[in-house]
Amino acid sequence: MLRFLANRVLVAIPTLVLISIIVFSLQQLLPGDPALIIGGGEASPEVIAAIREEYGFNDPLVIQYFHWIGDIFRGDFGVSYRTRQPIGPMILDKIPVTVTLGAAAMLFSLVIGIPLGILAALGKGKGWDHAVTVFAMSGISIPNFWLGIMLILLFAVKLRWLPAGGFVPFTEDPIGCLRSIAMPSVVLGTALAAAMMRHTRSAMLNILQQDYVRTARSKGLAERVVIVRHAFLNALVPIITLATLQFGTLLAGAVLTEQVFSIPGLGKMVVDSVFNREYQAVQAVTLLSGVAFVAMNLLADILYFWANPKLRANR
Repeated sequence: MLRFLANRVLVAIPTLVLISIIVFSLQQLLPGDPALIIGGGEASPEVIAAIREEYGFNDPLVIQYFHWIGDIFRGDFGVSYRTRQPIGPMILDKIPVTVTLGAAAMLFSLVIGIPLGILAALGKGKGWDHAVTVFAMSGISIPNFWLGIMLILLFAVKLRWLPAGGFVPFTEDPIGCLRSIAMPSVVLGTALAAAMMRHTRSAMLNILQQDYVRTARSKGLAERVVIVRHAFLNALVPIITLATLQFGTLLAGAVLTEQVFSIPGLGKMVVDSVFNREYQAVQAVTLLSGVAFVAMNLLADILYFWANPKLRANR
């Protein structure tokens, strides 16, 4: 297990280095001069020159990169050009919000997607299978922002069951937290649930055709035991793949979802930072998102090792 994990970590390290280089390089292509943003539109050329010298904007890009990544390792993500506040504490305040929303959306997708995918596979070609397929295609096709607006109009404006926006921390008011993330988690989790349905159905159909499943049925085992122990457990590997790789989709969807529901998470922070030309904040969130995505892939490899007996036997 340790050797397997060490190999995956060795692969993740150069990946993280490449991500950091790409994130840093892309910022250099963005329009505008950071020195002008810091100094203001009416700053004199002398002031702009002093700012460029103070912040190291005149250094070669390679030197700027190593200064930037060195600060990151020390936990320093820079300072907001507009408010002069450290970006690190701002991100730490937003992370619990986005994690709470993402966890709720992922839970929704698993609870809805996996059972419906299994039922569709068991009823292949029947009405239930067609209904689940239509539902899955609809979930993938519907834009997040449109679904969010429709839910707000129905449950917040018309029925007045749920708040139209905002976020309540779970530690302050658990019920209020659930109410505030109910609609956003459904919006964010719908596309994930649809993809989960399709992958679960495909994996289960493949497993149900295997010889060991037919052997288990011929031995007289209960259908529930055959489905759960022999079919579903062996179909977990592709499902784990989807659940972890969909993390990137979750982050991308959170940008629009948090904006629609005015949730003060990382997604809304990115949008606000773009509008305010706070490129350092965008850079920091993008880098952290890349690190989180690599970590989720590493978690997927560990779960593969746990779920696949053949992989454990070969180590």
